[in-house]
Amino acid sequence: MADQDNPYVPNKLQMALLQVFNEAKDDIIEKHPTAWVINGEPIDGDNYHSGGVGTWSPDLNDQVNDFQKLYKTLPQPKHLFLVRGSNYHVMAGKTTPIEEFVAKEMKADRHRAYAGKGFTDFECNIEMNGKNFNFTHHVGFAQWEQYRPTSIARELVKMHFEHGRRGWHTDVTVRSHVHYYVEVRFTHTKGFTTPAWKMPDSFMYRRGIPTIPDVGFMEVIVESNGKVIVEPHIIEVNVKPMRSHI
Repeated sequence: MADQDNPYVPNKLQMALLQVFNEAKDDIIEKHPTAWVINGEPIDGDNYHSGGVGTWSPDLNDQVNDFQKLYKTLPQPKHLFLVRGSNYHVMAGKTTPIEEFVAKEMKADRHRAYAGKGFTDFECNIEMNGKNFNFTHHVGFAQWEQYRPTSIARELVKMHFEHGRRGWHTDVTVRSHVHYYVEVRFTHTKGFTTPAWKMPDSFMYRRGIPTIPDVGFMEVIVESNGKVIVEPHIIEVNVKPMRSHI
């Protein structure tokens, strides 16, 4: 049901995404996680450039309510962090970040990278069992698969050379935004981009036929001895494009 009590019937693609959500959720190894990190954009936004086309509801209240409903079905953590994503997706009235309100309402952990006492920021740094994680939403996009490791590798190199000024070495770098999973490892650091919870929309067709996004969760286990295990939980959405037979 939408915020105005208007009934909404999910379409075939949305039902397929929900099925994948439930399958990926069941694949999570740690049933009592220490933390969840929502690395930007818990909602899709009102898509104002397209007049709301491509969203099941342009009402941000509807989208926030559904995000919270789905989150409550996940294994509940001791800590919850929300990172800010693209302003286009998460700004109410183009000025107010929805993520800050969502994080406060959900009693998420407060975090700021440099100053302030808010619940969200564009950067999040977390230490666990001696391993340091760096989260931010954006990273360079590559349309072709063979170039996709380059952007995250560049982030790893940047974090390595910045560790003196930042005060610690970053062991795991996490980025999102690009709707595909790719992982890069060097001797003392690793990084990956996260899958998405979205299928192609009109914006993704602006450069021709888009590749189908990777859909799922990323799970990182940090053992007590500091060993880091990265487990992608990515499941193919069982929906194929339709054809017209003549």
